[in-house]
Parts: sequence; C-alpha cells; structure tokens
Amino acid sequence: MSLPIFWRLIFSHLGILLLSGAACLYSIVQLGSLSGTARSALDSNHRMIDYQEALTDAFLSEVRYGGKYLITHVEGRHEQMRQFKQDFNKYLELIRSLGQSDQITTSVAKIDRFHRQYYELFDREVEYIRTKQNYAQSRFQQERDKIVDSAINELNGLQAHLRTKLQEKLESIEYGALASRRIAILTTLIVLILGTLLSLKVSKDLAGPPNEVTGTLLPTKVVPLQAFINNTLTFIQSSKNSVNSRLKRSPSMTLAFATAWNRCSTIWKNPGTRKGD
Repeated sequence: MSLPIFWRLIFSHLGILLLSGAACLYSIVQLGSLSGTARSALDSNHRMIDYQEALTDAFLSEVRYGGKYLITHVEGRHEQMRQFKQDFNKYLELIRSLGQSDQITTSVAKIDRFHRQYYELFDREVEYIRTKQNYAQSRFQQERDKIVDSAINELNGLQAHLRTKLQEKLESIEYGALASRRIAILTTLIVLILGTLLSLKVSKDLAGPPNEVTGTLLPTKVVPLQAFINNTLTFIQSSKNSVNSRLKRSPSMTLAFATAWNRCSTIWKNPGTRKGD
C-alpha cells in the first residue's frame, strides 16, 4: 500500500532536515575542537618554545659573563651573571608549570641539574680566586665545558620536542579542517540531489489524474437531465393527485384553486405552452 503524497512529502522533507541538522551539528563540534586545539597551540606550545629560547639565551649569557669574570676578576661581571641566573630560573619555572608530558618534565629536570652542577664548579673557582689559592684551572674548565655541552644538548632536545608537538597540533588542525570541508561538500551534494529528485517526483505525481494525486476521491455519479425532468414530473403528478383527492373530500375548496393547479401542471408537462393558450 503506497503512502499518500502528503505523507511522502512530510517524510522526504524530514529526512533532508535531519541530514542537514546532522551535518551542522558535526561542523559545530568539529570547529569547536579545532578552535580548542589552535588555542592550545598558541597559549601552550608556542609560548613554551619562546620560553625555551629565552632559557637558552639566559644560560649562554651566564656562561659568557662567568667566563669573563674568571678571566678579569671584575665583580661587575659576576653581578651580571647573577641577573641572568635569575632570568634562567624564571623561564625554567614557566616551562615547568606548562609542562604537558613526562618527556618535557624529565628534560626540564635534567636542565636544572646541569645548571646547578655548573654553578657548583663556578662557585668553587670563585672561592679559589677570592682566597688567592692555586687550583687546576684547566681541569675546572674542562668539567664546565662538558656540563655546558650537556645542558645545551638537552635544551636543543627540548626545543625539538616542543616544535614536534606544535607541528602535530597544526597537522591535526589541518586534518580536521579538511575532514569538515569534505563532510560539508558531501552533505551539500546529497541534499541537492535528494531535493531535485523529490521535486521531480512531486511534479510527476501532481501532473497525474486526480485519483492518483489524492488517492481518496470517490467516483461521482452523473445524473442525466431527462431523468431529472421525469422525476420532477412524477413528483408533480403525485402532488396533483393528492390535492384532487383532498378537494373531493373538501367541498369548501373553490373551483378556481383546482383550475390554477391544473394550469400549472400543464405548463410543467409542456414547457413550450405559452401563457393564455
């Protein structure tokens, strides 16, 4: 049993509406996820890369001014080195507070340990210099250079890891954007095709016979004109007979009424008879 055209229209438009709503809902969720990923990349990963670069610059400045102090013994160089040490500790804490993985936390802990080892050797040399004691300056220099190389390698490894994480988030944003674009294009094509097919189907149904369009119309019985006239004359004759019978039973009725009634009956039987003939 086929559904009436009204319900077919309702179900078809409902299907198109549900498909469009699902596509819109997916786009909203996907765009929200992409927005969160982009915000995380800007607020976390990009800032951590900036902090790592500042941390590396602060450490290299410490090493440079520390070496100048060991050569010149000028206290101003030592004071500048302490200022860069404060900057180093500040950026190190910022990176530690934004750490998003165990690898970043481990790398930050190693950098902090190398930094403390460097200052332990440096403070020992400063103590020898201030007390004017002889010490193996070349051995201290080699140990400091080894610690500096290890710290720089760890800082570069941290930078590479941070850039990799940032690249992964950017690629996920690109993949999500491409997926949303494909879904939007596919949904648009499906809606257009379904809408076109539905329009053609409705036009075809409306162009058919009335019985096929509505499916509920009943056949109409056509009454011929001659049958209608015969039925009317029969009704008039029966009414005339009834009146005549009543006139016979009622002498008080006037002859003029009977004559007028007969005249009307004659006109109905012969419509061509003129008045007065």
